[in-house]
Amino acid sequence: MPDLSNFTKPIEWEVTHGASQTPIAVIRKLKLGPGHVLYFRAVTWHADPGRRELIGYWGSLAEATQNVYGLYERKLPSQLLASSGSTWREPLPLTRPKAPPAG
Repeated sequence: MPDLSNFTKPIEWEVTHGASQTPIAVIRKLKLGPGHVLYFRAVTWHADPGRRELIGYWGSLAEATQNVYGLYERKLPSQLLASSGSTWREPLPLTRPKAPPAG
């Protein structure tokens, strides 16, 4: 197959949260390793891509997003997790990141 890197762009999403004025993370779809295993890599958002920090790798976009929100919400003051009916909710649960492929 020809090298298409000059013609294609990576698939990525900027994750936003109502408590933040800027995105909170970037999730990128990747195929890694000799078996081209599908991963979704989450990094913190920063205007300068060189200053973004790894959050983790997961096997689905939904799982990566859930973990980004869960980690972000754990840093917020608890009153920001109250719904409009003043009921409190817990931050989204966290799951173990998917290990990167060996090699």
